[in-house]
Amino acid sequence: MVNEVVCNALARSLVLPCPPGATLDNAGETYFFSLDFSLAGQALPPVDPVAVVAAFPRLSWGIILFDSLVMNHDRHTANLAHDTSTSRVQIFDHSHALLQAGAGDISAMLAAADGQLCIGGHCLAQEINDIDGLDMWAERIALIPDFFIEDVMEAATTVGLPNNKKLECIDFMKKRRSEMGSIVENHIGQFPKLPKVTP
Repeated sequence: MVNEVVCNALARSLVLPCPPGATLDNAGETYFFSLDFSLAGQALPPVDPVAVVAAFPRLSWGIILFDSLVMNHDRHTANLAHDTSTSRVQIFDHSHALLQAGAGDISAMLAAADGQLCIGGHCLAQEINDIDGLDMWAERIALIPDFFIEDVMEAATTVGLPNNKKLECIDFMKKRRSEMGSIVENHIGQFPKLPKVTP
């Protein structure tokens, strides 16, 4: 729940194609829901990441950097949608991002993630072949206001983030936001199709 609330708010603040979502209380149980973006009312098939990168190279960097910001290790071809009839991409399902269920000690998890790319076998990162858009998205992420991060984490305490970990998470996300460009640069080897730069 914390993951979805925080990730949805951050994605939409960056104007990434993430369907609007909210929490809903049902008989004492809180759920997160988002709008259904499938025009046909059916699940879209898994995407072809090569086609997505070819058609949307800059957006692909936006998705990659966002997933790194929120430490999403699970961006695969079934939680990224590409509707070829409308030429639209959507991202969804952030259950394996940020404070994953069963992650154990939050402080230890944040310490281990500090400075790391944290995107696993990201389907777009495996196919991205040009750096155009990287700097633009790193700058956009760096411009996320402090107050936004603070308010999002405050909201997260209402859906499961321990209140005594709120300030630690705020400080971590502010630091990570400001370091996204250098984090990617320091792990450029995890993008196998980018041209190799020789000194």
